Amino acid sequence: MTLEEVKERYPEAETYRFGDSAALSDQLLALVRAGKKRATCTAVAELGLSEAMPEVGRRDIVLDYDDVPQLVTETLELREVRFCEMSEDMALAEGEDETLAGWRQGHEAYYRRAGIFAPDMALIWERFEVVEDFGGGDV
Repeated sequence: MTLEEVKERYPEAETYRFGDSAALSDQLLALVRAGKKRATCTAVAELGLSEAMPEVGRRDIVLDYDDVPQLVTETLELREVRFCEMSEDMALAEGEDETLAGWRQGHEAYYRRAGIFAPDMALIWERFEVVEDFGGGDV
């Protein structure tokens, strides 16, 4: 399905990608498809620049690094939290790590690559569900 076709089905949807590289995006998409990743976070500093502010109830289109639609997700919950105050439950819901320490290490590296890391940086943590999977995975 093309991006234009998906946007016709979900006209209010924003688009976004997981990760900052094709390899990381593919890895995170696989975690979502396996049912392990049901949350994500965005730095407040990225909102309005490379990311749109998520909204509870809105359905958004997840793209891969070739701009091909992979999923439609619906935001279920949003919380603003500082990096240094991320809870273990919230971090583990992202499905990327087995511990809060692992989450902190990986996300610090990610935000350092983006040039925006600070221990007290504000994040928007988002819990989502998969509405549609265009890659053939089960929803």
